[in-house]
Amino acid sequence: MHRTKVSILCFFGALLLVANNALAQDNSPYSRYGLGDLNNNQNIVNRGMGGVSQAYNDPQSVNFINPASYSNLLLTSFDIGIEGGARSIRDGNSSFSSGFGTLSYLQLGVPIKKKWGLNIGLRPVTRVSYNIQQPFNQNFFDTLNLPLQNRYEGSGGLYQVYGGTGVGIGAFSIGVNIGYLFGNLQNTTTIVYPSSTIFASRHMNRISYSSFFYKLGIQYKAKLNKDMDLTFGATGSASQNMNAKQVALSETAMYDAANNDFTNVDTVKYVQGERGKVVYPAEFGGGLLLRKLDKWQIGADFTTTKWGSDFKSYGVKDTAVQNSWKASIGGQFVPNLTALSGYWNRVAYRLGAYYGRDYIYLNNNSMPIMGFTLGAGLPVRRLAYSNQYSMLNLAFEVAHRGNSQSIIQENVYRVSIGFTLSDRWFIKRKYD
Repeated sequence: MHRTKVSILCFFGALLLVANNALAQDNSPYSRYGLGDLNNNQNIVNRGMGGVSQAYNDPQSVNFINPASYSNLLLTSFDIGIEGGARSIRDGNSSFSSGFGTLSYLQLGVPIKKKWGLNIGLRPVTRVSYNIQQPFNQNFFDTLNLPLQNRYEGSGGLYQVYGGTGVGIGAFSIGVNIGYLFGNLQNTTTIVYPSSTIFASRHMNRISYSSFFYKLGIQYKAKLNKDMDLTFGATGSASQNMNAKQVALSETAMYDAANNDFTNVDTVKYVQGERGKVVYPAEFGGGLLLRKLDKWQIGADFTTTKWGSDFKSYGVKDTAVQNSWKASIGGQFVPNLTALSGYWNRVAYRLGAYYGRDYIYLNNNSMPIMGFTLGAGLPVRRLAYSNQYSMLNLAFEVAHRGNSQSIIQENVYRVSIGFTLSDRWFIKRKYD
């Protein structure tokens, strides 16, 4: 392996360690509901374009949203993405800010033959991370009124490891992703009393998930002239049952100042390994992309997920979720891809926006989501006498969730960094 490759991988390894440390600081109250906060699931390239990805395909970058795009791969591409940023929340009376960082995805795309590609990867799907304190008063013995405090804490996340393939047949491409979803989510509620002589009451619920999953995709490319085409894309999957195992614990606990945590005094109830099913909802998407070869492209997407209709946990519908949707628009522009001088002429400049409805539904109120994105694709100097082509992709997103009727309004400022190291494999030797 070239020394340059080693340096690049070490650099991104250090960034991942920083990201994992930053994750512990995150505090997103809405992640308490459903399956938690849904991770941004696009490639960094597509994030810079507002998330437009249904009809997107590229010989070098791997678009795992639509597996039909794998048929266009021409280079073996190792693709890694990370993200970090800040979240601010306010409830009308107060505000709070926190930082976050995490791995976005890790994947390897390989062209098998002409119009046939393969991709394997790992990515986080949802994340639970919150720590909320809520004071309240409660009457005891009809005359005694005491100030109490609810403490809500949550952690965990779901992940996907997957493999997919895409095949081109004429102007059509079809593909499928098949993989395994796993992880666990834990939610804890602690009632704290004002006196140290009264033990706190703590209730913990942890569910572990495991399930195989699939996603189908299709794309159709219509040639408009010699250097312009229009691509249509669509993806979908039906609702799928996830295996679940639940652990529930109710206990009295005492605060331990040395560890800044509560320790068990007495176990009131303990249920271990209760098995059941959790229904992951059906999701569908479609979009189009107009492209002028090596110059510009612009597209639009619409996606919807049937959370309100399909999602059930242990046979019970969740009233805190609803059917969600998102509409995206965006594109990119390259001044002069073949320029022999002027580095910035070969940079891809990206812009996009989106609007939709979040899947969390509280107090009979829907929550709008909206965002604005900027991005850039920075070519990395090619190594001499090699077949390597590398790209550094950047995306910046400003997002907002909620409105004046929402319990909490949330602003997110996210920076995403992706690195694609591409190479030509399976080259036949011409000389012995």
